[in-house]
Amino acid sequence: MTEVLCKWKRVPKAKRGVLCGAERSQEWLLPWWWSRYREHNDFPVTFCDFGMTDEMRDWCRERGEVVSIELDPHCITPRSEIDDERARQWEGIYGWSVWNARRTWFKKPFALLESSFEQGIWIDIDCEILGPLEPLFSDFDQTSQLALVRDYASDHLPRFDPNVRYNGGVVVFQHGSSILENWAKGAVSQNHLFWGDDPLLSHLICSDQLEVQELPEVYNWRMARGLNLNVVILHWVGTGGKAYIRTHGGLKPSLDSFYHSCKGKL
Repeated sequence: MTEVLCKWKRVPKAKRGVLCGAERSQEWLLPWWWSRYREHNDFPVTFCDFGMTDEMRDWCRERGEVVSIELDPHCITPRSEIDDERARQWEGIYGWSVWNARRTWFKKPFALLESSFEQGIWIDIDCEILGPLEPLFSDFDQTSQLALVRDYASDHLPRFDPNVRYNGGVVVFQHGSSILENWAKGAVSQNHLFWGDDPLLSHLICSDQLEVQELPEVYNWRMARGLNLNVVILHWVGTGGKAYIRTHGGLKPSLDSFYHSCKGKL
């Protein structure tokens, strides 16, 4: 059953496209994500339904394709069956909500396996897209299965050090890549060892010695690194990032105000 579940589901119907996904507690981000995306891009978008409301599914259908991503909750190991020290460590970072969030996080590799694009880009919906995505496609090294940004905290480590971490908020991928099938298999068989999809993928890259393409940080920038006016995709991670989006609309309103105030002065 797992073998069938973790296979590519469709043949490509378009050359290039973008995927994102949401469930009902985070779907409020989709209109904001879409407005930022459409300002600079017009690639087709597949919206992956991780448990959205009917209203939001209808909203997505007006703008692109909607694909339901199903994963039996029993596939995700409950807290009671996870090493207690590991469980407490996860709770210390993410709080008790980690146990519900894991049911959504581990759906991501299955969402990518639903892609109908020869080349696709997965982008989390807490990512603020501030520029064209075309370079991600045109500069993609097709000898690599994936392209993504290494977490800045592990920048100093050699390529296949087991402590290297990648952030899966932005992932460029080739249809048919075996790593995505293995990522999905790991989401079912190894989720008791990892809090979410990102550390699992990082582990697979290291253990399988995969020559992934490492993207420049501007394609998955975090404000913990400071303000960068050259950023293309700004990733508002965590509850604090979502709160900033809800309160301030992300970075774009501030940039627009800054550029307006500087017009004719610089």
